[in-house]
Amino acid sequence: MTSIEPDRIAVPASEGEREQMEAAFRAALKQLPPNTGFPHDVRELARPLFEVGWISGVRTGHTGPALADVPLPPHTFGTALSNLSDAVNADSGPSIGQLVSYHGSQQRCHGRYWVTRIERELDRRGRESVLFRLSEYKHGAFVTALTGVHTWSVTALPQHWQRDTP
Repeated sequence: MTSIEPDRIAVPASEGEREQMEAAFRAALKQLPPNTGFPHDVRELARPLFEVGWISGVRTGHTGPALADVPLPPHTFGTALSNLSDAVNADSGPSIGQLVSYHGSQQRCHGRYWVTRIERELDRRGRESVLFRLSEYKHGAFVTALTGVHTWSVTALPQHWQRDTP
């Protein structure tokens, strides 16, 4: 029978490894063009991935060029953050001013609405809860139709609000 136990005991990152990783992460962020504007949550999602890669490199001896001040091309790190940003935005659901199809528990209200408010809260376990206010556009103004709508009750449509939208 084959053992699934590892040959070596896992060791958490040392303080020195974490300090090196933080310095390398800051250096990588500084290489990005100033107007990149990646949101804070995207950078924080990227940090643990960077940490795993960096510490793995330190432990296998493959960070020499990075430590020798030979940075990656800026587009390499920027592309990685951009892909992460796209994934975060895709998962975050509709945005304010976007048309959605409501298919929630209030069947008499099924239809298309404009998102006019998004509320994000953390529950006691630290999980994010997202609720939408959906409105109709009547007589030149938005009129609230539904509040407290959960993400799973709407499907984002490709249309976004423009002044000439009927």
